[in-house]
Amino acid sequence: MRKALKFGIFVFLGAICLIIDAFYNGFPIVYSDTSTYIASGFELETPFDRPITYGLFLRIFSINGLSLWSVIFFQALILSYVIFLLVRLVTDENSFLKPGLLVIIFLSVFTGVSWTVSQIMPDIFTSVAFLCATLILSDTTKGSTLFLLYVLFFISVAMHISHVLLFTLVLIVTFGLRDFILPKGTYPKRNLQIAIMLLLTVASFITMGSAVSKSKHVFFMGAMVEHGIAKRYLDDYCPSKQYKLCAYKDSLPDRAYKFVWDKASPFYKIGGWKETKSEFNEIIFGTLTQPKYIGMQIFESIKATGQQLTRFAIGDGNGSFLGGTLLNERISKYFFRDAPAYASSRQNLSQLNCLTFCNSLFSIVLGLSLICLVFLFSKFTSTLNAPIRITVIIFFIGTVCNAWDCGTFANAIDRLGCKMIWLTPFALALCLCKIRHYRETNEGTGS
Repeated sequence: MRKALKFGIFVFLGAICLIIDAFYNGFPIVYSDTSTYIASGFELETPFDRPITYGLFLRIFSINGLSLWSVIFFQALILSYVIFLLVRLVTDENSFLKPGLLVIIFLSVFTGVSWTVSQIMPDIFTSVAFLCATLILSDTTKGSTLFLLYVLFFISVAMHISHVLLFTLVLIVTFGLRDFILPKGTYPKRNLQIAIMLLLTVASFITMGSAVSKSKHVFFMGAMVEHGIAKRYLDDYCPSKQYKLCAYKDSLPDRAYKFVWDKASPFYKIGGWKETKSEFNEIIFGTLTQPKYIGMQIFESIKATGQQLTRFAIGDGNGSFLGGTLLNERISKYFFRDAPAYASSRQNLSQLNCLTFCNSLFSIVLGLSLICLVFLFSKFTSTLNAPIRITVIIFFIGTVCNAWDCGTFANAIDRLGCKMIWLTPFALALCLCKIRHYRETNEGTGS
């Protein structure tokens, strides 16, 4: 009982450390999409472009509108919990709490994880799902903890429309590379774990099936517009096809988010989400079935993946949302107690002056982390055993697959990279914890 209480206290302290960016801002950080999530949770309607899951999470953990502070605290509490479990994985039951808290402080100060956790968005649940999958595949968690990790994995995957494809891909890649990643003697059990997570990933589709049906053609078309594929296809087929988009083929926006969200976009001029479904699906099908365009899709996908891997700055899209904005109206309506603090936050006063410095610092830390990881794995091969290797490899697979998913089917933007790139410095921190623990253990036994 005493050990559990101590663990709970450290997880609580870790959660507080993880939301330092919100304390700096004076309020949880918001994004334009925050408005949609608030509406979905309080009006109990599934949006046309995303599942209702995060909206319900937001309503439940805001205590039905008491405050948005409690939402980011519970996000941080979940992340703190799984980070401590991973530190315990590479150390032991008796010496993981202080290193775990130091790792969280390091990540909060020197990576963008605090910004992502402090944001009223489901972004942090992408990395939470990866951490849960890593812990499950480590085969060291048992009983109620293992069950809780499966539950957290399912909830995290269900938070965003992109997660079904992303985690299906990651689990298939992990299974395909199991000879390289997993110890051979554990295959039957690990295969079962992968199968269970794959089933949970597919099951999460229930929470977002209608949203996927209504929106997948729009997001993919937006990506094709940004990649230049849509323009090439329309140039070739507009002389023989009566596509509505042909009238705007020479004035398509240069970015996917402009095509999808700008109300002056050609997308809205030809009918919007419902009216374009048939036309967009026909164009998409054409580009995925003809060799000329298949080659373009592959090339642009690789290019977009590379672009996404280099984009991870904090502050992306976090402007001021006051005046007549829908977000301001919904916070005033559903979170009226938060309205004064919201209006006076640094974000809404345009006083987030440290972003440039922070982003430069994070880039330096990321670069050093990559160099140090290569060095540590070459020098401490025997020390960095199976659990830590599995962790680092899954982090790498997850980061690359996330970049591919976002870059190929949406757009390469900083916010989507920020939610995952912090796993690289985290991997370094775990390796250092492992090496330190190994040395202390050997010194204690006289080895």
